[in-house]
Amino acid sequence: MIPTKKKVIKVEIDNGGESFFSDTVTVSHNPKKFVIDFQQSTPRFTKVGSELDQKMVIFHKTIILDPEVAKDFSRILAENVRSYEERFGDIKTAKQKNKKEKDLSYASYIG
Repeated sequence: MIPTKKKVIKVEIDNGGESFFSDTVTVSHNPKKFVIDFQQSTPRFTKVGSELDQKMVIFHKTIILDPEVAKDFSRILAENVRSYEERFGDIKTAKQKNKKEKDLSYASYIG
């Protein structure tokens, strides 16, 4: 019997840089791909002389997925949301919140 050499495959893991917080997401698709665009809105204030310049800066991180991967991602995300809600309680979306409650989280930024 002839000894065989074991093939060694070297793997390097790239963590992809810093984490990205997203406060908005849009999803679109065509027959060949799903595009998930995560956005982050950040207020910026610049004082020029006596005037205050206010603007919103929007950063994007876009992910493009094959339809099969998008479907797996959807299933995995749904399972994790279910697990989260079992542990921490229901997640209230903007549509589910009482209309009398006002979201003032942005009032301190731009108003």
